[in-house]
Amino acid sequence: MKKITIEDFGKDHWSLFAYVETRCVDNAGSLDKAHLRIKNEECKAGDSRMFTPRGWKQEWGTRLSGFFLDGDKRDKTRQLPDHDDLDCLEDLEDAGLIKNIGSGMFPAEKLTKHGREIASKLREHKAEGKNYCDFKIID
Repeated sequence: MKKITIEDFGKDHWSLFAYVETRCVDNAGSLDKAHLRIKNEECKAGDSRMFTPRGWKQEWGTRLSGFFLDGDKRDKTRQLPDHDDLDCLEDLEDAGLIKNIGSGMFPAEKLTKHGREIASKLREHKAEGKNYCDFKIID
């Protein structure tokens, strides 16, 4: 699968990152798999990251930056139909924002120093009434 860079992160990456931050603050980084978008193939294949009761639909695939356009318009080329939250967690880790501290059965994450800095910027962005899909890292 093509590597997704932080510049391409859109609504799904940033909302998941905000969820991870909340779980780090309130639950020692422990993630609730029922709150994650996880592909069926992983469940059926017995992947240890596994169980989600609702299944998977390709329209739930990760929406990258640029997916949401003016009004109700969407750029479907900016959606990855087989990219789920487990893939997004890997992307967030590759970007240096989080570190996996859990296991397949008990997923848990920790924010890195850089991750805490970006989380602060993301909270400010949201506090200003803006959307996850519009968040950009400005260094």
